[in-house]
Amino acid sequence: MLGLGNSITGGAALEEAALAPSDISGLDVWFKVNTGIVANSGNSTAAGNMADGEDINSWADQSGNDRHASQTTASQKPHWETDAADFGGLVWPDDTADTHLDMATNVGGNSDNIAANEDFTIMIRVKLTAFNTVNALIGSAGQQVIKWNSNKKVTILIGGAGASHFEESSDTLATDTYYIQTLTRSNGATGNLTYHVHGGSYDDKSWDDAENHTDTDAFELNNIGCAADGVLPVEGVFKDVLVWKGTALSDEQRSAMYTYILAQDY
Repeated sequence: MLGLGNSITGGAALEEAALAPSDISGLDVWFKVNTGIVANSGNSTAAGNMADGEDINSWADQSGNDRHASQTTASQKPHWETDAADFGGLVWPDDTADTHLDMATNVGGNSDNIAANEDFTIMIRVKLTAFNTVNALIGSAGQQVIKWNSNKKVTILIGGAGASHFEESSDTLATDTYYIQTLTRSNGATGNLTYHVHGGSYDDKSWDDAENHTDTDAFELNNIGCAADGVLPVEGVFKDVLVWKGTALSDEQRSAMYTYILAQDY
């Protein structure tokens, strides 16, 4: 498996732009922009025939672990958008409509999950279009979630150890901007948590860097766009969702993922 600093034919160093998510060990879930998406009508991104406003049935996991995400309830399905700014992503249209997708199996598998004291990285490219209610990006239950309480405060709830709040005094998220957001747990013995925001005016900004939060608990992840089924649904647009189990991305790897994701032109 290739990694940063490895060499390729001719001895040239591997460029950051050449590093794909699967080149980093531990990739467990990968929902990729404009890829593997199937509408209720049967139209799909593979066929290139998606229509504006279509209800989305499923989003295929590209990690090879078959943790495909789906929704069978019509009122809870995200939508397709052909507008250039949001093309390729899935629209969560209304934060009161309980829109969400369920993964076929938990991150790590239903028996393994993310273990106590285990490193992990969650990376999501999303545009949150309103902050009038709480927006939960990913989770499994009310105590296992990344959620934005406001446009400056993100709360991490894993296991039962209580909340970790990352809140900026003046910096905020805009409602017309895509950000790549990254939650990382490193040094599993102490469970050091960091939250990075990349996009708009923020270049890999460590959100509320002074907090120094830790949490070593085990937890489950199986919902996209909410904390649990119908709990704290998002209003916004998702383009990419990735999770590495057992791997805390380094600064260099995180930068390489920004390069890869943004090079997709969606």
